[in-house]
Amino acid sequence: MEPNDIISDEESEALREADAEVQAGDADATPPEGTVRDLHSDHWERIVADRVPALESISERMMSLLKTTGREFFRRTVEVSALPSRTHRWGTFARRLPVPTSLNVMSISPLGVKGVICVDTAFVFALVDVFFGGNGLGDRPVENPDFTPMETRLVRKFVTRVADDMREAWRPFMDLTFELGTTETNPIFASVAAGSEAVSVAGFKFELGDKEFEMKTVLPARLVEPIRFVRDAGAADGSQGETEKWQRRLREDVQDATVSVRAVLAETQIDLRELTEAKPGDVIPLELPSSMKVYAGTQPVIEGSFGVSRGHNAVRVTKLLDRQALGEKYGRVN
Repeated sequence: MEPNDIISDEESEALREADAEVQAGDADATPPEGTVRDLHSDHWERIVADRVPALESISERMMSLLKTTGREFFRRTVEVSALPSRTHRWGTFARRLPVPTSLNVMSISPLGVKGVICVDTAFVFALVDVFFGGNGLGDRPVENPDFTPMETRLVRKFVTRVADDMREAWRPFMDLTFELGTTETNPIFASVAAGSEAVSVAGFKFELGDKEFEMKTVLPARLVEPIRFVRDAGAADGSQGETEKWQRRLREDVQDATVSVRAVLAETQIDLRELTEAKPGDVIPLELPSSMKVYAGTQPVIEGSFGVSRGHNAVRVTKLLDRQALGEKYGRVN
């Protein structure tokens, strides 16, 4: 006897959801001492669904990249937000997909696994509507159950850009290539895993005017496992050394830059009336100070005394006014 002859998948799912609601209501209740607490049928799925900080970082990168992609395809600014990543059984997730849904299969190299980018009907219609000069806020005719060749073509063009964004978002953690394969509407032909296998589903919401559209990326759980315990941007072990090397070279290059300096021999103040009435031959009295300042732009950097060296006016340095600007912090003072 087949298992489905006893209870269907839909009935099993309904029972599990009802059981989850009951246990959620009793979550604060403490079982009596010495009793054994029943193991919920969804226990292992909740373990798989633990938070993965790396996925949150990838989602943040995807949001930034998708804003640019969305602006290109919708020809206006699009707000993009990430929905919480969830872990599902592929069979359960596929049964919940609305019909039709554009399922775009991706080959993920070099791991040899597959993923799916799901685009719903409203999103597809908005892409086509904007392409032909509309505002993307209309509704798709219900009498068209299948996607037209034009809709499929525009979706594939959009998904190709999304695949490039995914590669860029995953780069700090894993160097992956997402290559678009077939486009299907039937989950049977777009399967990325067996029905009981876990998949990681990340959703992104696009806000266009007063309408919202969702796109979902489905990746096999085994792709997520290698980065499950990565806590930051996944920088390579040698990145710190490379950063220090780059900073050292930058300091050296800055120190070798040419800077124009000027020296102020003396300053005084006179009335504007005296300045406007001055004639050639008039003398403005000045007191020559014992020291003078040398400026780089408006920043005083050196203090010294005026003199002559090898037939040229010169300044003898007596004091450094800004040691950090002159490089003493890095061992460069000459």
